[in-house]
Order: sequence, then structure tokens, then C-alpha cells
Amino acid sequence: MTPAICLCSTMYPPTLGGVAGAAQRLAKMLRDLNFAVHVVTVQESDARPAGGLCSIMEDGIAVHRLTQSAISNSTKFALRDAILELDAKYSFQLFHGFFLPSAEPCLMANEAGTARRPMIASIRGNDVITLKDHPFHRTGILEILQKADWVTSVNQCYLDLVEQDVTVSGRASVIRNSVVPIAAGAQGWQLAQSNRGVVGMVGEFRKVKDVPLLVRAYASIPPDLRGGLMLAGFFTDQVEEEWTNALIDRFDLEAEVTRTGRFSPQSALDHLQALHVYVQCSAFEGMPNALIEAASLGVPLVATAVGGMAELLRDGETGLLVPHGDTAALTAAICRILCDDALARKLSAGSRSLAAQLSPQVERSEWGALYDHLLDQGSRRARSL
Repeated sequence: MTPAICLCSTMYPPTLGGVAGAAQRLAKMLRDLNFAVHVVTVQESDARPAGGLCSIMEDGIAVHRLTQSAISNSTKFALRDAILELDAKYSFQLFHGFFLPSAEPCLMANEAGTARRPMIASIRGNDVITLKDHPFHRTGILEILQKADWVTSVNQCYLDLVEQDVTVSGRASVIRNSVVPIAAGAQGWQLAQSNRGVVGMVGEFRKVKDVPLLVRAYASIPPDLRGGLMLAGFFTDQVEEEWTNALIDRFDLEAEVTRTGRFSPQSALDHLQALHVYVQCSAFEGMPNALIEAASLGVPLVATAVGGMAELLRDGETGLLVPHGDTAALTAAICRILCDDALARKLSAGSRSLAAQLSPQVERSEWGALYDHLLDQGSRRARSL
């Protein structure tokens, strides 16, 4: 019998962003491992009645979208009710909350059932910062971490921080994001006149990405080295966007800045190819998909030494690492690459070798082994009752 899995993520395509893309990648991997995958997610819309559940098959995955006018504190209860309704129909054998807020409705639905089944809680995005710095959400997150059968993270740093509050050792593991390698024969990154001097960032510009720091660093690069600043993505915080634009005006950079706004996932690689240097200057970070996509193409990388980036990148080999918040250090690292084509080529080769280690086959194998372990554990627990 094919195990039925409930994968709950408040973010899933067509919603843009790293968590949404990673959730879809996981769903496809589980499908390929012959699980019956049911994704429970949220679709924000004013055009349809709130609380309605729309179910559709997408690439062999059952996707159940709960309509909400906006995600709020009550959304978790609506998701719980949706999961309970689906559980009555499909008899889920495992629950997986992908992003800790998505694990709470899984936990509530699981505890409401007649028999408790295994539950995975995956730390994503700003989960750990929310745990540490937001008292309103802290109690709920602590309960999730205490009751989850297994906790995953994309880096060890987050698990170490969680361990300060909840003992997860022995029931936690790092499963890193993977990236699809470029097709055989396809052209990777090359330095050309069209991208020389172009510096940029790609993705969802949340406050943690610290785009203003990138603007300050770019403004400090000597004008004869600058080829343009590309901001390929969209802001999720209006104040952050306004501050970024104010800095662009202050440094008189408007003529040098390209803003793409929202774009299709297929366009991401084109934007990355258009860069001389990819910069990820986040204040904290799990494992940014855009950075490893840049690495898969061989784009030279500059990143702040935080979170998963500090664990994964080898300074001077697969990228250049700098402290967060140090504009001078960030500028100097970017200029090193812009001034030295040999270094750019070395870092390009290094980033591609790094991406090769983050293969989808490895990620799929790790998820598969974890699911098999927990399902076996759940079966033995059920037999003992």
C-alpha cells in the first residue's frame, strides 16, 4: 500500500520565494519515491470565499489550496480543519510541516486523531529568529519542536540554536537544499563585455537579505569598475524598498540600477548569467536557493559569513566570505573579483564544484531514508498499541 503523506507548507507555487520552491521540489522527490503526496497550502485571494478548499492534481501530486483573504493567526486553525477533512478521506501515515508555522496545524490535526502518527518539522526561512526574538510565537514553536518526531534544517547552525531551548539531538538532521545541474553541453557562466562589472542579487527581497547594504557597497566601488547593479526580484517589505530607493537616489545610482520586479522561475538563470558577481549579503540565512543556483552556473560568489553560507562556502575557493554589516569588507570582496579575472575564473570553477555536491539525488535519498525510518517507527508503534 502506498503511504499517504500530508506535506503542509503555507508557501507553494505559484507563490514565489525559496520556501515555496523548496516545498515543491520536496513534493516531487517524494512522488518519485512512490509516496502518495498531498500538499496542503494557502492561496491568498479575495475573489473566492475564504475557507474553501480547492484540490487538483499537479504533476502527480495532490495539491489542496485553502483560500484565505490574507494569512493571519487564524489560518493555522483553518489549515488544521482542512488537514482533518483530508485525513478522514486519505488516512495520512505521516505529517510534515515544511516551515515551523506550517507544522502547527499538522500537530493539532495529528493530536486530534485516534492514533498518533510520525511528524516532521522542517526549520526554514526565519524560523529560528522567530523562536528567539518573537515572544508571541515562541510558545507555539517550542511545542512543535518538543513534540515533533524529527526536526530538519538546511544547516547545522540552526539546529545548534534550537538545541539551546529544546533538546533535538538524536532526532534531528541537516538536509541541505539541492540544485539541478545545468544540462550537459549547456553554457555556464562566462565573463563577457555584456556582464563585466555587473553586481547583483536575485530572489525575494525580504528585510533579512539586506539589499540596502548591497547598494552601499556598490556605491563604494570605483566608477570605472562598475557595470551596473541588478536587483532581480521583488521586495516583501515596503519600508525596506523605500529605504533601498532612497539610498539609490542618495548615491545618484538610478542610471546604473536594473529592477526586474517579479519574474518567472525560468528567467532566474538568465538574470544570474548577466552578473559578474553574485552577492548574498544577508543578516542571517538558511541556505538560499538563489545562491546555489548561481553556483550551479559558476557565477563568482560573495556572501556574508552567516548560517548555511558560512558552513558551505570555503573562503577564497568557492566564494568570498565577509562579515555581515561591514560595507567596506563587502565592497573590497566585490572589487577583488571585478579587478582580477583569474580570481573570477577560479571562484567560478569552485562554485560549480560546490553545486555538484548539492545534487537532487543526494537530497532525495536523504528525505527517502528519513521517511522510511519514521514510517517504520510509526508502524511499530501502532502494532504495540
